[in-house]
Amino acid sequence: MPVVLVFFAAAALVFWLLHQGHVRDLWLEDFPVYARAVHSWLTGHDPYDASLAPLFFLYPPVFLYISSFLSHLAPANSGAATYAVVLTLAACAIPLLLARYFFRMVWLGPLFALLIFFASSRFTGVLALCSMNIASILYCLAFAAAVPGLRKDKWMWFYLAVFLAAIIKITFLALLLLPLLAGRRQWLRSIGCCAAVAAMNLLERILVPSLYEGYEWSLKQGILAEQQFGYGVFGIVATYHHKLHSGAGVGAYIVGGVFALTVLTLMFLLRRRLEPGGELANNGVWMALVVTTIILVNPREMQYDLDIALFSGFVLWVYGLRTQRLLVLLILLFLPSLVVPLVVLNPHLHGIYETMLVLAAFALAFWRMWREAGSEQAKMKRGAARPVAEIPVTDLSQLRKASGA
Repeated sequence: MPVVLVFFAAAALVFWLLHQGHVRDLWLEDFPVYARAVHSWLTGHDPYDASLAPLFFLYPPVFLYISSFLSHLAPANSGAATYAVVLTLAACAIPLLLARYFFRMVWLGPLFALLIFFASSRFTGVLALCSMNIASILYCLAFAAAVPGLRKDKWMWFYLAVFLAAIIKITFLALLLLPLLAGRRQWLRSIGCCAAVAAMNLLERILVPSLYEGYEWSLKQGILAEQQFGYGVFGIVATYHHKLHSGAGVGAYIVGGVFALTVLTLMFLLRRRLEPGGELANNGVWMALVVTTIILVNPREMQYDLDIALFSGFVLWVYGLRTQRLLVLLILLFLPSLVVPLVVLNPHLHGIYETMLVLAAFALAFWRMWREAGSEQAKMKRGAARPVAEIPVTDLSQLRKASGA
């Protein structure tokens, strides 16, 4: 405990030294965009107007309705403070929820979980918190709602949370991999949740066509024109294509799609290989693989996605390397990230190191888990093939005694 506190203090000092010149610019990066968009809409103006650039409002019309309703619940002139408190609590709750109910490692206590999450490579967890993006709240709701599913295979609250998250950010549909890979017989419910999200988008297009058209325009400007492709595989390929030519390029969609399909295929194959061994929801390493997969298949990974992937990826690194030097491992993973901004000049690719870390952790843990599952199956087959030991019988009484007669 004292050692972890020392590392907390050291991490805070390093973050301040690195970002003291522009920490004010990092703070509340996304919240003003929400506030201005909702205010513009309530006063009769276009919330998707280009005057909100360079940060475009990238959320559908339903977000405006939900936000305006919630803003009336907060005391007067306290909306920003209330939102900041809620989001900070949600960001802190994410590693605690994952550590306690998903990964359940003996070495992963609450304080150490917070250290891993916020002192991750390039301080991704802190940067995600500073941006005040609503994604952290949505992730927290989804992970909390998944607890009954993991414990009792009851997923209804989870589907409601994913529906709410996905109608705001459609990429949250990737969370449906959780019941598919950790639950049982959840295909129909997951498909139903996807259909409900699609129906909501169609309903918005029909009922508020001008707002929905502005939403689509804003997405094109904020992602394609501003090169906000994210730090994932799709984002890396798209950023390089934009630098050499223009736009994301068809290749980025092909590479991103093939990558996501490959990862999903491998995970379902591994699930089939592991499932005879017991309940997968109780396997902390498997759950870390699932959470990592959810982030990896997201076509637009941002800091508020990668902080979760780095946290689950650390669990995979510990498992894959079989190491007990946890703080040493955390330092070794963190230090190279300090030179990334010096080597990678394009700011849109500053998260490339974190993506490589997560991919390497996934590959290492998947390979080891696949091998161990194969070894376990081989042992079970040898045990099933072994004939029943013959009982040396010297007389009839011994035979009756052995058979329980």
